[in-house]
Amino acid sequence: MVRHAPDAPGGRSVKDRSRGILAGLGLAGLALVGALVVMVLWNGGGSDTPEPTVTSPSGITAYADLDRYKVHFGDTVTAKVEVSVDRARVDPDSIRINTDFTPWKATGPPTVVRRNGRSTTYIETRYILRCLESFCTTPEEQSAQGFRAARVSYTALDEAAGGAGPHTVRAAWPQLLVTARYAPPSASQSTRQPETQWQANLLALPAATYRIGPWALVALLLAGAAILATAAVLIVLRTRPRPTPAVVVAPVAPAGPGITPLDYALELLEDPGRVNGSGDQRRALELVADGLVDRGDGTLARIARALAWSRPVPKIEETSGIARKARAVFGTRAEADATAV
Repeated sequence: MVRHAPDAPGGRSVKDRSRGILAGLGLAGLALVGALVVMVLWNGGGSDTPEPTVTSPSGITAYADLDRYKVHFGDTVTAKVEVSVDRARVDPDSIRINTDFTPWKATGPPTVVRRNGRSTTYIETRYILRCLESFCTTPEEQSAQGFRAARVSYTALDEAAGGAGPHTVRAAWPQLLVTARYAPPSASQSTRQPETQWQANLLALPAATYRIGPWALVALLLAGAAILATAAVLIVLRTRPRPTPAVVVAPVAPAGPGITPLDYALELLEDPGRVNGSGDQRRALELVADGLVDRGDGTLARIARALAWSRPVPKIEETSGIARKARAVFGTRAEADATAV
């Protein structure tokens, strides 16, 4: 009779542990990939910009700047007002900015960025400006244009140097140099040349910015791909079916003349001194279970087989109890067979 031998308790534990390790590695890899994706895509609610310091006795500093200082007619300019306040001396919610860019006009409402540090608050207001009016043209090759200083109003607290109450500071804008898109002909130019020479500024576009550098992103993507591939291999190795080799279980040899293998198996289950390891007990229980199935007692056979396949080594009290019940079943069936004959 060919049967699959039950794994020893230690063997099954090692197998379970290996599967658990593979599953844990796979889950850890997936969690690490998720963490990398979150680090790449998430703003994190903060900024790498260091906290501004406010050295003014009034507790506020204001600075006005342009993204570039030389443009062609019709180009777009970004103007920004940066305000840093010490919250112990200035109420940041009271900040109001008044600007006048005439004849330039804002293309839309300003955008405001606010960052709170431990003791200071940084507020940046950006304006997108463009001028398509004749006032912004120049008959010369270029002309300097300026804006009125931005007025920043705020409410000072008791700790401020100027005392509590409303105050105003001004932030001056740098000059903007506007160049014509064409240059009028001069006397030194040849008459063969066209009357006007068109000019273009191909470098006026702002420099590209990245939330994360291209090479850092490539490294993160490669690391994520490697982790995903490793996790996939581990999952496949863990879940693939593995063939179990068939083991031929040798029948229990009789102890002497006139003793059947079944009788010897019952004696092994009752006498701990004759058991040579848990393997003999398990094989004896399997043999008794087969005999009980032949006798028609499937319930007791299932109990014996479950004990044979249990993880802990069967105790002598359990095996002897199975043996006594099995002897009763075998004796009753033997008497019934003799009566029928």
